[in-house]
Amino acid sequence: MTKAVETVSLTKRFDARLAVDDVHLTVPEGSIYGVVGANGAGKSTLLRLILGTLWPTRGEVRLFGEPLPRESASFRQRVHFVGADGEMLRSFRVHELARYSSLLYERWDAARCDRLFKALELPRDRTIRNLSTGMKMQLRLAIALSAHPDLPILDEPTNGLDPVVKRQFLQLIVQEAAGQGTTVLLATHLLEDVERIADGMAVLYQGRVLASGVIDDLKGRVRRYQAALPGGLPPAIEDDPAVSRVERKGQVFTITVEGDTADIEQRLRAAGAPFVEPIELELSDLFRYLMEKEGYSRDSVLLS
Repeated sequence: MTKAVETVSLTKRFDARLAVDDVHLTVPEGSIYGVVGANGAGKSTLLRLILGTLWPTRGEVRLFGEPLPRESASFRQRVHFVGADGEMLRSFRVHELARYSSLLYERWDAARCDRLFKALELPRDRTIRNLSTGMKMQLRLAIALSAHPDLPILDEPTNGLDPVVKRQFLQLIVQEAAGQGTTVLLATHLLEDVERIADGMAVLYQGRVLASGVIDDLKGRVRRYQAALPGGLPPAIEDDPAVSRVERKGQVFTITVEGDTADIEQRLRAAGAPFVEPIELELSDLFRYLMEKEGYSRDSVLLS
């Protein structure tokens, strides 16, 4: 496997606050890879360490097999950041920004930029300061893809987009990865975006990676089964180290199993369950499970 991004023991501390904590991450070349986490998890800091706009307290970033240098014009041609707080020349008109960008990037594709502007319905003569938040993000993506980067890095890229534009935006990312062999790294708190387009992901919490890898493999690590057990759940199953949670409603038990689940269905049937039904986990279920294991939950508060 060729690695587009690799981090080794990556750590970033701001005074007493540990923003990124010993992160080991591998992003395969040609993949779409999501970094997900609640607000404040360290996603944006991690991206900036990979970009080289922040420097780690400890650890290393490797891009395309080479250590990230402090200054390298060649990496700036290959890696392009798309984020809401990225620099834009607000007094420029849209077409002027395209012209300016064509002078910066060696692989600039004017025909591609023109097609993207048309597809995204970007108003060429409008000044950037007068664009909506969603249009600014679309403009950033169009500029990035017109430069043919090997690694676009996207930070909360679909914020401010309506559902129709968001769908088109995500389709462009998929087309870029599939058609150009580009690696796409995106950080978001929107799990539905990751589930829709990503191959792999890392779950970040308080600067630490809780789980990472191919999404289907991650979902396969945790399984749920629903079983009717008139005689109750046997202690041998409830106390099994692989069983992480048991919920009960009358005679119906929902059993969450992490790790080796090969024989759980047979054991439940042997315990007298007339039916056992596996429940497929959504990505949101997996995320919530990992967060709750860390003690992160937000219960409803009733206001009187």
